[in-house]
Amino acid sequence: FNLDSVDTEAPRPAPKYQDVSSEKPQAQKDQGGYGFAMRFKRRNWHPMAMPKENEVKLKNDDWEATGLPTEPKKLPLKQESVISKVQANNGDNNIYTSPYLTQSNHQNGNTGNGTNLPKNEVTNYKDFKYVYSGWFYKHAKQQIDFPNKIAQQGDDGYIFYHGKEPSRQLPASGNIIYKGVWHFVTDTKQGQKFNDILETSKGQGDKYSGF
Repeated sequence: FNLDSVDTEAPRPAPKYQDVSSEKPQAQKDQGGYGFAMRFKRRNWHPMAMPKENEVKLKNDDWEATGLPTEPKKLPLKQESVISKVQANNGDNNIYTSPYLTQSNHQNGNTGNGTNLPKNEVTNYKDFKYVYSGWFYKHAKQQIDFPNKIAQQGDDGYIFYHGKEPSRQLPASGNIIYKGVWHFVTDTKQGQKFNDILETSKGQGDKYSGF
């Protein structure tokens, strides 16, 4: 997960492989050896909101440590606890997850028979062994309070990755080819749409984060 454009970097002069301490990460580049999560954004789209929220950006400070999991295929406990307490919309208290973790009702989800593969899935590259990533969310209750100029809606959840024994450093030279699943989350911006990959009719990317 990176909030910046993907650019190639010149090889670093450090040794190809180097021990990394287990201290608290001090920079985003340290995240490879830890579990991290980022919560979805919901924009206050009330036309008279003060201050007006035309956009809610993702920031590096939004990353939350998950702690190393006892079982990578399970959701990060700390963040799952947060979402479990979110007030649900229409009484639906289910927490929906990435297709390969459990069966999902998300529009990119897998029905379990292979007939509705996720749009971001590459065939034969979901047998994860060391690092798991994905998202989970709840259909959160709309917060409509016009007297106080508050209007928020959309799913509330997290995107995350973690693992038992993840690689903490890539080789300093050579080419790396990744074949697998990309998980992403967007910021929110008035009028923003991603018609090819998101369900924009519900406001994904506009009123709340697309994922």
